[in-house]
Formats: sequence, structure tokens, C-alpha cells
Amino acid sequence: MPVNDDSASGTNRTHRKQRQKDVLHGAFAGVLAGMAIMILFLAFDMLWFKPLNTPDFLSSALLAGGNSGAESDRVLRTARIAMFSTFHLLIFTFIGIALAIFLRFTQLPKTLLVGGLYGLIACTAIFSAVLKVTGTQMSAEWGWPALLAGNFLAGIVMVVFLRRAERVDPSN
Repeated sequence: MPVNDDSASGTNRTHRKQRQKDVLHGAFAGVLAGMAIMILFLAFDMLWFKPLNTPDFLSSALLAGGNSGAESDRVLRTARIAMFSTFHLLIFTFIGIALAIFLRFTQLPKTLLVGGLYGLIACTAIFSAVLKVTGTQMSAEWGWPALLAGNFLAGIVMVVFLRRAERVDPSN
């Protein structure tokens, strides 16, 4: 006579729910971090009186082969920037999900330093890979120090949200 082991199925349900929470919370944390970087782009560009210069440069590197002046039509430029912004948020969504899963797997504390270092390493690695694949050089206006600071900030934003989500739902 087969014996039903409900504890194993209950454990599987718990793990599945936990993974779902990690994905949901990580995705939201990533979107928030991506939006924080976008606001940083805008603020930096506004300081230099060149609104949308950074997303224009980055979108042209990714989508137009590095020639930001290729389109004379504003509609095409706007569409390219919108497509890049969507891609940017999608990448950050995956980075946030990876952070939530990474923190669950490693049991590291959700400290600002851990989040900042994760953002620094993960975001910089992905950005460097995109630069390598597209053959684009880093913008002289932004430079690596600003990029690294922004990536560190993105990691902090993600871990702050994940900590907050854990406080709201302590079953994490």
C-alpha cells in the first residue's frame, strides 16, 4: 500500500512559493534600479544642458551601430531611445531576479555593501559585454567612474527594495 508523504509536497510548495517571491521581488527591485539609473542619466545630462544625450549615445551604440546622427528624423531617434529604455529595464529586471536568487542561495545578508558590490560587478560585467559585442567605446562624457558609481547605486537600490519586501512579508 503506497504511503503519501505530505511533508515532501508541502516542502516543494514552500520552495516554489519562495522562488515565485524571489522572481517577483527581484524583478521589481531590478526595475527600480534601472529607473534610478535612468534618472541619474537624465540629471547628469541636464547638468551639461544635453537632455537625453546618454540614452541617445547608448541606444545608438546598441541599435544603430554607434552612429547617433544616423537618423535625421526625430521620430526614429525617439523610437530608438524608447526601444533602448525598454531593453535597459528588461536587463535590470533580470539582474534584480538574479540578485534575489543569489541572496537566497548564498544566505548573504541584505546589506548595502553586498548590494552595491553585486551591482558593481553584475552591471559592469553586462555593460562591458555589450560594449564588446557592439564594438562601442565608452562615452568620454560619462567615463568609467560615473558608470561604476551608477552600478554601485543600482545594487544598493535593489537590496534596499529586497530588504523592504522582506519586512513587509517576513515569510521570506
